[in-house]
Amino acid sequence: MPLALPDAVSRPRVDSSIPRDRYGLQGAHQAASLDLPGRAFRRGAFVALAAFFGAVGCARRPWVPAAPLRIVMQTPPASLDPHLHDDQTTSSVLGNLYEGLTAFDADMQVRPALAVRWESPDDLTWRFQLRRGVRFHDGQLLTAADVVFSLKRARDHLNSKAKGYLVAVRDIRARDSLTVEVPTSRPYPILLNKLTFVMIIPRGSPPEVRHPLGTGPYRFVSYSPGQSLELAAFEGYWRGAAVEPRVRLLFVQDAAQRVRMLLGDELDMVANLAMDAVPLVEAAACCRVDSRASLSVAYLGMRIEGRPFSDRRVRRAIDVGIDREEIVARLLRGRGKPAGQLVTPLVFGYATDIAPARRSVTDARRLLSEAGFRRGLDLVLEFAPAVAAHVLLVKAQLAEVGIRVTTVERPWGELYPRLSRRQVGFFFAGYSSSSGDASDLFDAVLHSRDPARGYGENNFTRFTSRRLDSLIESSEQAIDMARRRALLQDAMRLAMAELALIPLWTGHRAYGMRRDIEWWPRSDGMVYAYEMRRRGGAP
Repeated sequence: MPLALPDAVSRPRVDSSIPRDRYGLQGAHQAASLDLPGRAFRRGAFVALAAFFGAVGCARRPWVPAAPLRIVMQTPPASLDPHLHDDQTTSSVLGNLYEGLTAFDADMQVRPALAVRWESPDDLTWRFQLRRGVRFHDGQLLTAADVVFSLKRARDHLNSKAKGYLVAVRDIRARDSLTVEVPTSRPYPILLNKLTFVMIIPRGSPPEVRHPLGTGPYRFVSYSPGQSLELAAFEGYWRGAAVEPRVRLLFVQDAAQRVRMLLGDELDMVANLAMDAVPLVEAAACCRVDSRASLSVAYLGMRIEGRPFSDRRVRRAIDVGIDREEIVARLLRGRGKPAGQLVTPLVFGYATDIAPARRSVTDARRLLSEAGFRRGLDLVLEFAPAVAAHVLLVKAQLAEVGIRVTTVERPWGELYPRLSRRQVGFFFAGYSSSSGDASDLFDAVLHSRDPARGYGENNFTRFTSRRLDSLIESSEQAIDMARRRALLQDAMRLAMAELALIPLWTGHRAYGMRRDIEWWPRSDGMVYAYEMRRRGGAP
């Protein structure tokens, strides 16, 4: 799963009182800043917030148990249909409403969910026993027919983004009302991981779900598109009703506004806290910050089917034209690492021998010249607002090697559909292998487009390699885990040699929250209200 905005980003603010660096930018390394992706902070928006709220002050609130738990995210869900998306924010939102047969705990261990147990009687068959007495939010009992309908819909729906999780599934059938059998076309030992992302909905659901109806801990109340989603605890939830009876998910693009809302007691949690705001929130008596290493890798993508990107020398020029160390130091405050591949060390299949490219302006210019661009190259880069600061620095670095970048900022809700329709030539994004396995990336992003089998659903670049496809499919058939790891690592080496995508960095995901919130970050970056509770009141 997917497409994820890179962690901890905020929008740059121009301030003439701060000296500019060689790019004409105001650097956090030049100011006593709280920075995050490259936000000049000392005179910026967050400093204004600090002056307003005071060094350690923040709004206090009375304890009101019936008040909704208020969580803010930087982008709204791409869809309310659990099968018609594959981006991390949407999965985090909808994970409060829907469930799969299996689930990850906070440490990425597969646990029973709607399936209470499973077995594999042979190498090509999985059999799932459903949990008895589970009900959808309308009171309807969950049966095997609902699971069969959901898995087939996720695999076969024309617009499904969940196909990549079911690439080896040959059939889905009910053996009785509480038993589902899933034959596979080849041994597929990671099916349990993949099924965590395939949500179960009632049989007979419409082609596009607009009114969510799941089995999860919260039920749908109302949605103001792009603004907020109201949820209420489902009293019939099989694990027991959630501690927090009401939840309001808000979607606010501006990082400074999210912090202002938190310190002003308009929020209980900021789900993606900008790194430059971390010291401010930590200094506030009302709030705290927690963080965890992210599974997400920021990258540059490009359509490879035609010039200039079909020439690997151009892709390589971009790769060596970027100073990853500077980005991590300036924009992530050191809370991250340069990336040389598209998964993090926490993901199965990570290759320890792949190093990030070192910047060389000379090599970048030479490669462009050899590719026929002696006078440089003009490109248009599309990105979501949350990563504006990163894009600004990447643009400045590339300008030094002769690559002139025109940036186009689009809301994520506009950019993601454009990427899905493959209308974007050059873009900035991130990917999170949220199952903890590199096959997420390979199946959905780097395998050649093969809709009939569910491969390449998020292959926005039109990259194609028969050798890479073969390595990907071979890794999925390998039962021996050492052999499987080696195949995934070989696939990553090939993808990076071809520069199918250009990895930039991986970082930490930070969360700001009121001190009375009891919750700890998950490895997969998901934010589930069921795992939260408020203590008796704020200090």
